[in-house]
Amino acid sequence: MMSPRPGLEARKKARVSISAKNTPKSVQPNSMQDQRNELPIASGKEALVEEIRRNDVTILIGETGSGKTTQVPQYLLESGIAGSGMIAVTQPRKVAATSLAARVAAEQDVSVGDLVGYSVRFNEASSAKTRIKYATDGMLVRELLGDPMLSRYSVVIIDEAHERTLRTDLLITNLKTIQKARNSPKDAKGKGSASQLNPLKIVVMSATLDAEKFSRFYDNAKILYVKGRQHPVAVYHTAVSQPDYVDAALRTFFQIHTDQPPGDVLIFLPGQEDIESLDKSIKLYADRLPRDNPGITVCPMYAALPASQQAEIFSPATPNTRKCILATNIAETSITIPGIKYVIDTGKCKEKRYVARETGTGFDTLLTRDITKSSAMQRAGRAGREGSGFCFRLYTEESFHAMPDTAEPEIRRCSLTSSLLQLKCLGQDLEDLDFMDKPDQEAIGAALKSLYLLGALDSKKCLTELGRDMAAFPLEPNLARAVVASREFGCTSEVLDIISVLSATSKLFYDSTDERDAAQEARRKFRHISGDHLTILNVVRAFREIWASEGKAARRDWCRKQFVNDRCLLEAQNIRNQLQEVCARMGIDRRTSCGENEQPVLKSLVRGLVQHAAFLQPDGSYKQLMGPSIVKIHPSSSLCDKKVPVIIYDELVYTSHIYARGVSAVPRSFVAEVPVLNHKGA
Repeated sequence: MMSPRPGLEARKKARVSISAKNTPKSVQPNSMQDQRNELPIASGKEALVEEIRRNDVTILIGETGSGKTTQVPQYLLESGIAGSGMIAVTQPRKVAATSLAARVAAEQDVSVGDLVGYSVRFNEASSAKTRIKYATDGMLVRELLGDPMLSRYSVVIIDEAHERTLRTDLLITNLKTIQKARNSPKDAKGKGSASQLNPLKIVVMSATLDAEKFSRFYDNAKILYVKGRQHPVAVYHTAVSQPDYVDAALRTFFQIHTDQPPGDVLIFLPGQEDIESLDKSIKLYADRLPRDNPGITVCPMYAALPASQQAEIFSPATPNTRKCILATNIAETSITIPGIKYVIDTGKCKEKRYVARETGTGFDTLLTRDITKSSAMQRAGRAGREGSGFCFRLYTEESFHAMPDTAEPEIRRCSLTSSLLQLKCLGQDLEDLDFMDKPDQEAIGAALKSLYLLGALDSKKCLTELGRDMAAFPLEPNLARAVVASREFGCTSEVLDIISVLSATSKLFYDSTDERDAAQEARRKFRHISGDHLTILNVVRAFREIWASEGKAARRDWCRKQFVNDRCLLEAQNIRNQLQEVCARMGIDRRTSCGENEQPVLKSLVRGLVQHAAFLQPDGSYKQLMGPSIVKIHPSSSLCDKKVPVIIYDELVYTSHIYARGVSAVPRSFVAEVPVLNHKGA
C-alpha cells in the first residue's frame, strides 16, 4: 500500500547558527512562562537579540515550532531595541494574526488590544498602549497610504516571508526604501540620522531555507538560523495516485483511528468546501463505530473560520477522544497545533491565479493544484513537533519528486489592480519599483486598463480624484467604485449592504445537497427580478428585522430555516460598520437611500462591474463586453433559467464551462452611460 521513507528531508544550515536545546517533552511545563522557556528559541535569546541590535536587517530562518513568531517580538520589546516605537509582525492570514496576538497577550498577561494587539481587514484591536501589533501584510500596506514612512514602528518583522504573497513583496520592497531614508546618516561624518524619525530595523522570518535570496535583496543581510524541535517522522506514500483525495483521506483517517495508538490527526485539504464535506463524512462514520472505540472531535481550520471557533483547535482533546483537524495550508507554517502525531497530506492546495487579457478584462481564478516539495516537507514536519510521528501522503513518491521546489510568488500570478492603485496613491509606479521578482508586463498592462476603465487613472496613467477616493476603502477597486458611485446616485445605504456581503469571507447561501429543493423553496421569497445583487439586499433587510426583534438563538434558527449563512451576515455587519466610518471621513452620507427603486443601485454596480458585463447572444449564451469569453449564468444564480439582454457579474468560475456567478440583469443604457465608454464613443 504505502512505502515508508525514514525521517524527513535533511535541511542545510544557514550561515549563522544559534543553538537551541532539544527539550524532552516528558516533563510538561506547567505555566505559560515555563512553556516560553522550554521553546527551542529560548536558549538562543541573548545571541539573537544581540545580532538584531547590531544589524539593520536580519534574516531569521526558524523551523516551525521554534517559537520565533511569538517570542522574537517579545524579546525585542523586553530588550529595549524597539525604543518608544511599535513592533509590527506581519502575517499572510487573518486567522494567524488574531490567534498569535491572543497567545502573546496571554504570555504578557494583558488583554488583546492593550500592550499586544492586531489589525486585520475589517477588524482591529489596538490602542495607544499597543507596542506589539500582529497585522496582515495587506493592513500594513494600507498603513503606508496614511504614513508612507511607517513612522510609528521601530521594528517591522515580516513573518512567513517564504509564502511570497503579493502584499509581502510590496512591503519588502517599500521597507528597503523606507529604511534607507530613516537610517541614513545626516552628515558627512556619518553621525545622526538624516530623518527626524527613529531608525527602522527589519527582521525577515521564514520557515524554509530560501534565505539567500532575501539576504541578497537586502544587500547581503545577516542570516540567522534557529533550530526547531523536530522528532523523526516516518513518511508513507501511496502505491498508486488517488483521484478522489477526500475519500482517500477519509479511509486513511479511519485506518489510523482504529489501528494506531492515541495521537491527534491533522489532515491537509485544499479549501473550505472539501473540509466541510470531509467533516460531515467523518461524523457520519464515527457514529457507526463500536461503542468501545475512542471518540472523535473534528475541528475545521481555514481562513474564514470565526475567532470563536479557533480555541478548540488549540485545546487538548478530552480523555478517550482523538482530535482530527481538517486544515488548509494555513496549518503548514503559520500556526503550531499541539498534540499532532499523524498527518494525512492530500498533496493539494488552492492557488489564486490571474488570467490577464489584453482588453484589461482578466480575472482571478482559484484553482486546486498540486503542492510544492517545500509544502510537503512542512506538512510532514507537523507530525514531529512533540515526539516521533507519521505522515501519510496520498500521492506516489514519483509525484513528490516531480513537484516544484517552491511556489511561484503571487506577484507573478495574481491581479495587480488593487496594489497598483495603492502604489499610485504613494506616488509610485509599479513598473519602476525594485522587486525581488518582477511582475509580468501583461498583468501590469491589464491592471492599468482596469483602473482606467474604473476612472481611477486618466489616459496618462495619472491618479484621479476618483481613484484616491476609491483607495480610501479597504475593498477591491471595482467594489470601491460602486460605493463611490452610490453617492452620485443616492443609494449608499443599499450599496453598502450589498458590498459588505460580497466582501465577507463566507458565502451567503450555503449549498446543502441533501436538502437542495427545500433550500431553493426557502430562498424563493428573497428573489428579486433583477437578479442576485438585489436578492442579497432582500436577505440583509430581512435579517436586520430579525436582529432588531429576536435573540441570538432565534436569529441563528431563522438563518438555518432560510438556508442562509449567519456567519456571513454577522461578518457583513462588521464590514458595513467599517465602511460607514470611511464614508463619514469622506463626506458620503451612509443613510442616503433610494427606497424600493432598484435603478440607482444597479447603476452604481455597473460603474464598478463594467468590465464584468456580458451581452446575450442568439444561442442563449453571453459574450463579454470586454473580452473574448463566452459565459453561461451559474446554476446557483436566481437568473440561471432566464434570458436577459445584458448581465453584470461578480466573478467567473471555471468548470466544464465558464460560468458567471453573482449575476444581475441591467439595461443596456446603464452600460453606455459609463463615462469612459461615453468618452470613447464621443
